[in-house]
Amino acid sequence: MVWPKRKIQLVASSAAPGIDGVRAVLKGIQLEFSEVEPTTEDLSEGFTESWFEKPLECTSISEILGPATELVFWPGGTEDDFWRRKALAEGLNQQTIQSFIHNILEGELILPVSEPTVFIEGRPLLGHVLNKAGFEPTILWQTTDGKWQCERRQGLHWLIPESWLAGLVEENSLERASLQGKEKASWVVREAGVDFYHAQNGLKFVGKMPRWSEPMEEHAVYQNIAMCLDLGVSWLDIRLALSFLWSSTIMTDNLRWNNDDFGWNARTCGEKLPSEPFEYVENWWAR
Repeated sequence: MVWPKRKIQLVASSAAPGIDGVRAVLKGIQLEFSEVEPTTEDLSEGFTESWFEKPLECTSISEILGPATELVFWPGGTEDDFWRRKALAEGLNQQTIQSFIHNILEGELILPVSEPTVFIEGRPLLGHVLNKAGFEPTILWQTTDGKWQCERRQGLHWLIPESWLAGLVEENSLERASLQGKEKASWVVREAGVDFYHAQNGLKFVGKMPRWSEPMEEHAVYQNIAMCLDLGVSWLDIRLALSFLWSSTIMTDNLRWNNDDFGWNARTCGEKLPSEPFEYVENWWAR
């Protein structure tokens, strides 16, 4: 027996909340779908069994429906909707958009991305760092020009805009990779840079980075980096992913002995090794 290829029919207005992101997800996971506007009008009227004799530019009811296997609808529609009645008559599976998205994401580790979204090389900063670190997350995001994109990868994590997710899925119904209240990474913003710490057997210093250039994005950037640390990304991987931040700094400025837990100190806490004349070393070996 050959099972029919899965195809989704979305029953929603073109302005339905979240539909652009849903389209991007379906394209990203390569799931075939079609869209129709909800209506109570019986569209089967006016079509005959000889619809195939009509010109190619004439769209029939069969062409509109296609070989759909599931019908997904947005809330707010009526039970008397033509497409829902037809799906019921044909025995097609019907589900709400909330249930549909939940089934797609169930079993995945969700990383909600809060706004404002900070972009690096056209992708959200969090996804950029995790990808460079080898996590290969799936990323759903809205570009700066308003278009939605979904990049499907093999990792367990899904990076999803928090506002989009909240509008389509009930809170706490999906497993989240970083549960609220369980975060261990923290940061302190100082005049010359930002210090990151990790609560591991006390407060452990992790690393220091230069201040972010855009004040409105600072909090989001540091929050994303802290989330990466909570997920196990090394400071080296974070530095490599954001290497452009250190392009104007001296490499030794980031050595641990050139700063302390209270911020930059202009190398005043580093102990200087005593220098002895060359003759002293020569005499030592002559012993």
